[in-house]
Amino acid sequence: MRPLLRASGRILRIAMAIAALAAAPGARAQESPPQQRDSTAKPGGWPPGVQIEFLHSSTSEETGDVLVEGAVTVTWKSGRFQCDRAVFHQKRYVEADGNVLLEWGGNRISGTHMEYDLETERGVILDAVGQVEGDYLFTAKRVEKIGDDLLHLDSARVTTCTQPTPYWSFRVSSAKVRINGYARMWNPRLKIAHVPVFYLPWLLWPVKEGRAPGLLLPELHTTQNRGRVVSLPLFVPLGRSADMTIVGSNYTKAGFGTGLEVRAIPNRNGVATFKGFYINDKVSGSKRYSAGYQQTQKFLNGFQMFADINVVSDFNYYSDYERELKLTSTPSTLARLELSRNGRWTSLNVRELRREQLLSDGSSLVQQTFPEIELRGRSRKLGDTPLFLSYEASLASIQQNGRQQGSFIDADYERLDLWPTLSMPLSRLPWLDVNPHVSYRTTYYTQSQTAPDPVTGERSILDRDIARSVYNAGIDITGPKFYRIFETPRSSFSKKYKNNIEPTISYNYAQAFDRLDDIILYDEIDRYGAAGNAVTYGLSSRLFAQRPQRAPQAYEGAGESILMPGGETSAAPPGPELAPEDHAEDVGAPPGPEKVETVEIATVQIMQTRSFDRDLSRADLNGDGVEEATSRASDVQFLGRFNPSPKVSVDLRANYQVLYKAIRDVTLSGTASSDLGRLRLSLVFRNGLGVQPQTTIVDGSPVTAYVPRLDDTQVSFATGLNLFGGRLRLDLNGTYDANPGPGQSRFPEKQWRIQYSTQCCTIRLERLARGFSDIQNRSDYYLRVDLRGVGKILDQAF
Repeated sequence: MRPLLRASGRILRIAMAIAALAAAPGARAQESPPQQRDSTAKPGGWPPGVQIEFLHSSTSEETGDVLVEGAVTVTWKSGRFQCDRAVFHQKRYVEADGNVLLEWGGNRISGTHMEYDLETERGVILDAVGQVEGDYLFTAKRVEKIGDDLLHLDSARVTTCTQPTPYWSFRVSSAKVRINGYARMWNPRLKIAHVPVFYLPWLLWPVKEGRAPGLLLPELHTTQNRGRVVSLPLFVPLGRSADMTIVGSNYTKAGFGTGLEVRAIPNRNGVATFKGFYINDKVSGSKRYSAGYQQTQKFLNGFQMFADINVVSDFNYYSDYERELKLTSTPSTLARLELSRNGRWTSLNVRELRREQLLSDGSSLVQQTFPEIELRGRSRKLGDTPLFLSYEASLASIQQNGRQQGSFIDADYERLDLWPTLSMPLSRLPWLDVNPHVSYRTTYYTQSQTAPDPVTGERSILDRDIARSVYNAGIDITGPKFYRIFETPRSSFSKKYKNNIEPTISYNYAQAFDRLDDIILYDEIDRYGAAGNAVTYGLSSRLFAQRPQRAPQAYEGAGESILMPGGETSAAPPGPELAPEDHAEDVGAPPGPEKVETVEIATVQIMQTRSFDRDLSRADLNGDGVEEATSRASDVQFLGRFNPSPKVSVDLRANYQVLYKAIRDVTLSGTASSDLGRLRLSLVFRNGLGVQPQTTIVDGSPVTAYVPRLDDTQVSFATGLNLFGGRLRLDLNGTYDANPGPGQSRFPEKQWRIQYSTQCCTIRLERLARGFSDIQNRSDYYLRVDLRGVGKILDQAF
């Protein structure tokens, strides 16, 4: 490339060329008419492929230089530039001044002066402002374009913010920017507005829209009792659909730990994630770890897989190293791998499950199935008969180890369960449903347990099988059904309503099984078999409204799939082809009537059960600790729902105790959301009916008295506002306990969050306070800063 002219001689050379052209007697000049744009004349000749537009031009026969002025636009190969005035030398070198703008690909650089070689496409721009692919912006005193994808910046500022004063930027003494690659920065200083945050002598920063390997910025935060921690993540792409992040974390108290996160998308129908962390904890003196693997996958032959596998070294790990409440307060870990397929009439589920539960005495109970195969059949008519058959069947290999029902258990057994049900609808009237049913359940166990020891309460596991076979019969009647339709043509919510009133009554008889205590309990299958001879009656009212029909989701195609053994070997067929009448209406056609659908917006239900052979309610009315009042009637249950729209819902449940003649349990929950804000509320009230024993020491001896139970009221809420188009988000979450226990707070959890998001960064300030008795109390402030194109640079607790 020809050596670039020094800045001090540029103006002088242009002035001398113009003077020579105007004063030399033998000089000839070609000039385009004033205010006339010329894109075809090529005075002095241009390199091949160059197109130029201008208002005025002149050529010197002495030097061959060409001067063009007035809205100059030069286009060549894959780029172009614009300016107010340009001088061309030797048909390839150009000096441009005034509103210079250079464009190639998706990149733009503007400046006050440019020197450029049209053949090698290299040049220099002064006082530059630029944008390269990936929405990365920069300003620099001098930019040298070394090639199509390489720039050299001097005294520059780099950012992804579009504001005149960017919220954040890197100030560098120099940088080499490889477009769709990396920026190598010397002496980068990160600034938030005008405030310096930190300095590095050198930084490698990805300048690309896709994922790029490299070190991410360090993260700083604190833990409750492991000290402050500095984490340095290393990001490594593993192809187009997988990546890995390795994190080294140094705790001031616990020492150095290593974390790993792997994300993968095997195809369009699946996603997988693995997270793990390991540390040789100096505080506890033990090796501690946690790992979690989640994957969902759909297969061409109809199977779906779901995996959620979690392991942890100890249950205190979560409170020591995690912040989320659902982790720090969890008493168990769960590992589940499930493969399922749903057919038209049947469903097949194959699952392996392992659950480890921490008990209040410090021990744990481990329960697992390896595996459990379950087959369910939905109700289906048997040929030409009036009978309908449904069934459930399962085969499981079960292991249990730990404390259960107050005794230690170590069991390893198999269980086979069959449960067919026959039903026969009798009524053909639209306002009456009569459905008798009968079922037979048989369950076989390869092991059983003994009765509890009268002194120690311990049980023993016996290698003695046990079989349970019981039958169940009943009848369900719904009706007569009443309804009324209300026309509301002036209503903006719905033009028509329908109210249904349906009385229900059902009778059920269940055969008793006298060896229930010998069965090893694992799930609801083992608890089936209690004797029953009862009738349940109730009344329900439902309100329906006609609402505008929601648009169906667009068909996205089958995409790629993974085949299971025995599955289809060809690609999935495309979506159904629309018939001509199914296509959208012509633009000029008049709009048709609005499509509506019927939705249930409110439900009220009340019911009660009465047994013929056992008491369902008990009460101690005189407070002596003895339940002398009994009733074969259960609580009266009330249910109410209100769902006027997908964004608003209210649910109310309550029980009325027939002996105490008082409300016992009330649960009220609801959600409401809009573009402006959201609210989720849950209230749980438990009436402290009856008495409870309370022991005190009087004159050195224990004295037991019965005192009334206290009411228990808890309220949890989560609310938030979206302001300024969602850029400012305010969140407030909390829990209120009206009757806290000893040492507990009325507000066991309080959390507020302020988050401000812009085009190039997100700043979040959070306050979190917890006061539960089963975990260590904590009170923290969190400050997190995320920069677009950089990532998380600050995650600080204090």
